[in-house]
Amino acid sequence: MYKSLKRNNQQILRFFVSGVIASSFNFISYSALYLTFKNILFASIVGYCIGIIVSFIFAKLWVFKNISTQPLVKSFSLFCLIYFFGLIEMSLVILFLNRLIDNYKIAWLFGALIGSINNYLGSKFLSFKK
Repeated sequence: MYKSLKRNNQQILRFFVSGVIASSFNFISYSALYLTFKNILFASIVGYCIGIIVSFIFAKLWVFKNISTQPLVKSFSLFCLIYFFGLIEMSLVILFLNRLIDNYKIAWLFGALIGSINNYLGSKFLSFKK
């Protein structure tokens, strides 16, 4: 496992940086839409979708360097499915850990870690596979 991490450390760093950028787009969109329309559900859904699109663009062009031979629509569909499962995993970990340790911040950190691992591995081996 150590060899795999060392071999992919640049890719993992780029994945992390692109995640921060995509999350920023998500939050900015979410905030602007909420302030404009005063509808939190609409703002959160649209912000999340914008974040996924930004994340996909960075993953395809910068993180995994467009190595996928899959059609764009298939790659994007798999990407969305992977991130949907990551969302479910993250939510379940947060719920479980928060009940166990009663600390929502630590629960969120572990949930985000599990979701991020899912998203990286799924993107690498399914959405952007060679």
